[in-house]
Parts: sequence; C-alpha cells; structure tokens
Amino acid sequence: MKRILIFVSLFTFVIGAMAQDIDFTIVDGIQNKTVKSRMESGISKLLTEINQACAQERALRLDGIDMALSGKRSLQALWKNLHFLVEDNTIVERCLTSAEGYVIRNIYTQVNPMIEGYNDEPERALTIRLLRDGQIASVTMAASDAVYGRIMEQGLSVTDLERRTTILSFVENYRSFYDEKDINSIDRVFSDDAIIITGTVPMQKTYSNDMGAWREQIKYKVHNKQQYLSRLRANFNRNKYIKVTFSDVEVVRHPANPNYYGVTLHQHWKSSTYEDDGYLLLIWEFPDGEDPIIHYRTWQPDRIGSHSLTKDEIINIMDFNIPTLD
Repeated sequence: MKRILIFVSLFTFVIGAMAQDIDFTIVDGIQNKTVKSRMESGISKLLTEINQACAQERALRLDGIDMALSGKRSLQALWKNLHFLVEDNTIVERCLTSAEGYVIRNIYTQVNPMIEGYNDEPERALTIRLLRDGQIASVTMAASDAVYGRIMEQGLSVTDLERRTTILSFVENYRSFYDEKDINSIDRVFSDDAIIITGTVPMQKTYSNDMGAWREQIKYKVHNKQQYLSRLRANFNRNKYIKVTFSDVEVVRHPANPNYYGVTLHQHWKSSTYEDDGYLLLIWEFPDGEDPIIHYRTWQPDRIGSHSLTKDEIINIMDFNIPTLD
C-alpha cells in the first residue's frame, strides 16, 4: 500500500508523545465510582496504544484493551484507512449518557490518511461510546460541533434527547461503516422490509422552436433491502476506499407519531472510482423496548444542472405515510 506523506506537525508531535502514557479523567456525568474507574482506565490504555501504534507506524494491538470485540474489529478496520494521534497527554472530559450507556466526546487527534486519494481534515475529534458497565463499545470519528449542536438543540424531553443522541451516534458510525466497508452493521440498522429510494439525473435531448436543448430531471428507483445491500457490497468490492461525510444535518420528529424521526443529511460521497453530492433521508422508528430501526432511505442529487434543490424540493418525513399512534 502506498503511504501518504505524513504532516510535518504530526512528526513533531510524535517525538514528544512517544515517551508518555495518556491519562484520561472523567470530571462529571457519572456517579458510579466503580464504572467510572473502569472507563478511565480503559480509555487511558486505549489512547496510549493508539499513540504508540501511530508513532511506531504499526497495527493496533488491542488484545489487552477493555473493549468489546465488535469495537476492536471496527477500530482496526478504520486504522487501515486512517492513523490518528491524540494531541494531549492529559485529557479531562465530562461523561454523557446515551440509551446504550455512556459517551465521551472531544478527544482531538491529528489525522494521517493511509490510502492514496483518501483526503481528510488534518484534525478530527474522536467519540468513544461505552456500555453501561464501563467497557468501551466503539470508537468513531466525531461529527463536527455544528452538526452536534443542530441535532441536539431542539430536544424537547429526556426521551427526545436520548433518541437524538442515538441518531448522532449513527451519523458518526455511518461514516465509519463505509471506512470499514462494514456491510453487516448497515444490514442490522435497516428493517427487513426497508424501502430504498435512489434518484438519478439522466440527460434527455428535447427540442423547442427547432433549437437543441437539454432537459434534466430526477428519476427515482425503488429497491428493497437485499437489493440495496447487494449493490452496496459490489461498491465495497470495486473501490479501494469509500469516504462519506455529512453536513447540514436536520432531525425532525414526526408531529403525529413521536416515535418516528426523519434525519436529512447533505452527503458527500467520494470513492476511488466515483464522487457525488446529494441529500440523504433516513426515517427512523424508536419502538418501545426495542432497538431503533430505519424503515426508509432516500437519496437525491443536490442539484439539477445549474439549479440547486430548494428545501421544498428535498424529500422529507412528511412525504411518507407514517402510522399514527393509537
């Protein structure tokens, strides 16, 4: 694999980071001292191993890390595309509560892509999710602070905030699913009867007043879950890398059924063979006592020729027949 030139600043920081372990401390957000201690110890060891692996330009050694097996596999897959170096040797952060357990945000890193053509911001933050007993569940590249604020600012209740935290977790994980080419995680989050709608812009030649003109319009195709996964699997096999990033995230709770949420994201897709921009809509259900699940996924290009889609032209949750509560 051809290496990308590492940033000079990264080399400078590595020299100072190699000799020291990372000390992570939780300042507030959790009362259970035993769980808190396990979280602090596990995160400290994990971040120390990340920096040592980055400094030594080697694979991660996670056997001795207090982390779920699925999380280890996911992080190792991400590491093949991106190496990252934690910037501070002493980190103090607050603990956030989620439906699954706990979340630690704002662990800033310097990023070094490992695949030619896979460009990324030079600095990214990590999000670490933990189970209720304090074991590390996963590590992902965090959404931006602006995305986080937009998702959380309209939370109306404790339940709503918890669900928005789950949605944010998915937005952050979704990027990692593509980095890692993790088809199984994508499979699990969609319902078996999910409907996938994809828009394309074919070019058709029409004539007006004997003048040649081009007419563009979005054509939509509908797929079931298995068709969608089959196409996605082929994409994974065809590309050396797939990088997905999101902006302009909007979360809307359905007015007639508060268990359904529409999540609209402006998506930039870049792979080794293809690049595009468009609007992604995911419609979530949060059934009582069960894991949340996606019933609809739509994608449409963000422009038709020189015309950028207006907000009214972007598909949203109100375009679907959502069941009302009894």
